[in-house]
Amino acid sequence: MRKIFFILILFLISCQLPDNNTEYQEGLVVFGRIELVEINGTAIGEIDPVRVSLSSEIDANIGDTESLYINDAIVTITGAFDQDESNIRTITLNTIDDLGQYVVDENEEYKIWPNSNYTLNVIYEDYTVSGTTTTPNYLTIESIEDNYNCEQCSDPTIYGETTCENSDENWTSEEQYIPPINVANFDFINNVTNGLWTLDPNLLEPYVNDTTISSIELSRYGCSVGSFASKPYFVLDIDDQAEEGNPNLSAIRILSYALEDKKIGQEPWTDFNDNGIVDEKEFFDYNQNEIRDETLINTFYDTTDVFKIWKGPYFRDENYNPYLINPFLWTVETSPSPIMWLYFNYYGKHLIVIQSSDDAYYDYLSGDPLGQNQYILPDSNIEGGYGLFTSNYSKAFFININKAD
Repeated sequence: MRKIFFILILFLISCQLPDNNTEYQEGLVVFGRIELVEINGTAIGEIDPVRVSLSSEIDANIGDTESLYINDAIVTITGAFDQDESNIRTITLNTIDDLGQYVVDENEEYKIWPNSNYTLNVIYEDYTVSGTTTTPNYLTIESIEDNYNCEQCSDPTIYGETTCENSDENWTSEEQYIPPINVANFDFINNVTNGLWTLDPNLLEPYVNDTTISSIELSRYGCSVGSFASKPYFVLDIDDQAEEGNPNLSAIRILSYALEDKKIGQEPWTDFNDNGIVDEKEFFDYNQNEIRDETLINTFYDTTDVFKIWKGPYFRDENYNPYLINPFLWTVETSPSPIMWLYFNYYGKHLIVIQSSDDAYYDYLSGDPLGQNQYILPDSNIEGGYGLFTSNYSKAFFININKAD
């Protein structure tokens, strides 16, 4: 079964952490996930590897943490796996290595249904744990029109109101139209390229136009940058088509995957004095070696304070070329969602993936999954143990991002 790989990124949604202690109890730790991806209007599901291990006290003296993995547990998932959604059966997962991973046999045929319950059961010695996930429903994604009141200096390259006035510039306010983009191009491109699973950006090039793959102009100046309140490039209306009165869209993950993050090219140069020579301060020194040479040309790069706050510090490779996280992911809870500069770390072609998660993932985030307080456990749906059994539903589209300045 073909598969698009996604990243599950957990982040803290509250800075107020309780300081009450929890008495430690040893137990099984289980993590599992069901992936649903919509292709040509059909939800294709897959059970990701399930990881099983024993818990350990914070101050335990363990020489080899791999000894905590459990490789001889009984791991099963029960739910609707056939073409008949009402037919419930159980699938047994098999261990594949010494790291406590369990997978479905490659010869096992099964179907995952949206808006259905699946229960994970794990038995090991005297431990029996279980967790249930309700898979999200079918997603609809629409790019909608919007308007944005752009307040900026008449010279958008100048930051700060005081600086703007001192430079004989004025602050302006203008309502700008935010047009919709094409968010229904994944199936078309996937079909005409006979399965674009390698996500080769060269195969996408013929479709970068006004009707197939939309383009946006990513700017470093003016009201296009600054914060979460910056001008959006487009606005997404996301709905999970749940039955009225029974919504299950808990959290939305928007993943931005740059397909040309490794592109090499000459550092940007502007011949300000028109002498045809690369003079000092006429080029953008990405790798900070004081010469104009090749670098990772598609990195969204700047050295102003606003970029240092939101995008930096940059990672650096062996040649000191700057790069940023890729794929990049935001978790939101409201729709429509404005998509602004913070969603993009690179120029070039991108795959945008919209994922809806189940209630279990949302509840898990309401705990302390990043371990900011080592004595507070995340809100787990694993009964009798620790961990998370979750599911998500994904749709995707392509977009092209040009360098505006």
